[in-house]
Amino acid sequence: MSEEYIDNDKEALLFSNLNSVVAEIIVSKLQSYGVPVLKRATGTGEIMEIYTGVNLYGIDIYVPEHMIDVAKELLRPIDENEDEDS
Repeated sequence: MSEEYIDNDKEALLFSNLNSVVAEIIVSKLQSYGVPVLKRATGTGEIMEIYTGVNLYGIDIYVPEHMIDVAKELLRPIDENEDEDS
């Protein structure tokens, strides 16, 4: 989990109830573009993942409120971006 927020910026929920693999892919992509990310396991999911290797409750991903639109744009499927340019 990375908490790189600057000036106590409020976090905005970007995704909810993701599995661990998808959450890590999203976190890696956003961080590679310099978007700070906060990843939180819901409920007792983090403990369950330690014991069983599976988080049944999901993972939530937050970004700074002022960067929510940037994060959504970065995660938009490539074909959607191409349609807008045409």
